[in-house]
Amino acid sequence: MNVLKKASSKSEPDRTETEVPAPRAKATLRQLQTLPEQIAELIFNSIADGEYEPGERIREEALAEQFEVSRGPVREALRILEKDSVVRILPNRGAHVTQLSIKEVADIFEIRRKLSSTMIARLSADEAARLAAVIDADVRALDSLALDPDGSQEYFQISFRLSRVLRESCTNERLAEILASLSRQTLRYTQLGLATPARRKESARNWKSMHKAMKAGNVDAAAEAVEKLIEDSQREAIRQLEARQGTGSAEA
Repeated sequence: MNVLKKASSKSEPDRTETEVPAPRAKATLRQLQTLPEQIAELIFNSIADGEYEPGERIREEALAEQFEVSRGPVREALRILEKDSVVRILPNRGAHVTQLSIKEVADIFEIRRKLSSTMIARLSADEAARLAAVIDADVRALDSLALDPDGSQEYFQISFRLSRVLRESCTNERLAEILASLSRQTLRYTQLGLATPARRKESARNWKSMHKAMKAGNVDAAAEAVEKLIEDSQREAIRQLEARQGTGSAEA
């Protein structure tokens, strides 16, 4: 079945379409996706859901058949994902899901942490307070999910949504785009970092601290809280990667 949607024409404003947020664009802009962008989003979702293992090849012909399109849009979709380091396209070997080294994971998380802090610090006190009201329900939901043994996936989904809402509040569109890319690059490793109830409880505390500071208009404290949120996730992701590999390093 072809699950892709056509972008509606500007001459048809009353036409209802199912829109998926573009992989590297602000959802608040309500941008309609091109065919390769739609395919990229679906491939990315499959990778995030574990349908592809790190290092596994993604076959263009199989995806073209699945989505009932030619191989051209699939090839372009894979190039979109390569820009975000989600896949790597190797000469004569096709596209493969990235398998980042521990050093690469640490480096990407560090950049994301610093830029996320900068993004929050740019908010005015009034903007921070308004944003706190927007995310209030989701932050409270994280608290109830934190210790649920079966709440890992839902916790991660809400956390990912909260991160996206914060990015969309940023008036520096280039910064928001870079953060979106970094979020996609670290997504699988963020999931590792939220694997245990203890880690989710720690994460929920960080979200609450950030939310409380934003509600009070204290953007400096909120920026510190978001740094700790990402730093804790980075530390746990690396710990789990090291435990899986049995060494202190890994090859890409």
